[in-house]
Amino acid sequence: MADPPPPSGPVWKDWIPALSFAVVLAGALIAGGGYISQLRDNTRRLDALEQRVELLRSIDTRTARIEAKLEVLVPEKEHRP
Repeated sequence: MADPPPPSGPVWKDWIPALSFAVVLAGALIAGGGYISQLRDNTRRLDALEQRVELLRSIDTRTARIEAKLEVLVPEKEHRP
């Protein structure tokens, strides 16, 4: 008589390494996407801050010019002791 073949283990256990690799790869892609998104957001914020700094510098320059003109037009009052 022929012996029946030994019972084979569950088939899903053969796919564990491939599934693990797929999960790790998906996690790495999601984490990388989040990193890239955060990097873009930070770059956008830095650009906005640099524009504000330039605007403030131009305002400071204009203010200094206006103050200089006012000093010429309106002399300071003498301080009395």
